[in-house]
Amino acid sequence: MSKILKPFGPPIYKDMISGEFHQFLLDAAEVARRDSVNVGSSLAGNIENQLELPVDPNGFISFMYPHIEKYVRETGEDLMYTKPFTNITFSLDRGPWINFQHKNEFNPIHSHSGMFSGVIMVDIPDEIAVEKTPITNMPCPGMLEFVHGGEGMNYNGSHKVTPRTADIYLFPATLRHTVYPFTSDVERVTVSLNVHNIEFIYEE
Repeated sequence: MSKILKPFGPPIYKDMISGEFHQFLLDAAEVARRDSVNVGSSLAGNIENQLELPVDPNGFISFMYPHIEKYVRETGEDLMYTKPFTNITFSLDRGPWINFQHKNEFNPIHSHSGMFSGVIMVDIPDEIAVEKTPITNMPCPGMLEFVHGGEGMNYNGSHKVTPRTADIYLFPATLRHTVYPFTSDVERVTVSLNVHNIEFIYEE
């Protein structure tokens, strides 16, 4: 079941993708490994394999549509889309892309272009979450962290999540975020996207 997280200001959408969508992405990941363009030079990640995701754009959008529509409907007041609408249209610009992250790689704090951004956890090995770390009150191997503003009364300026396979997150493109490194000899696979040009089809 989807939920809207509000650890600070900007709303963050969390849900799980369907089994059909997950298999669609796993199949695309295998194609990307064999023959895809590395787009890392235009991305923030300190990750060797950041590749174009070779999928049918219309097929990908059809899987993403219910998540994006739900996010817009459930956060309309926050995002100032308050007029009732029946449907939406949108584009993904040059995305989506797929990240094959390995030990010691990371994604520094950054933001995206577009109106919304998203990340889908295609394959998150269990070994990452249970890594032994130095003694600390803030272990974070492979975690995704959202950062907004500074500290305030009764809230923190950041919010960490422990990703799980098939999780999907949507958030405003300007919301800064980072992905921490891990040390296990495994591969963390995620798909990222930016949502552009949202247009509303209004009730008559």
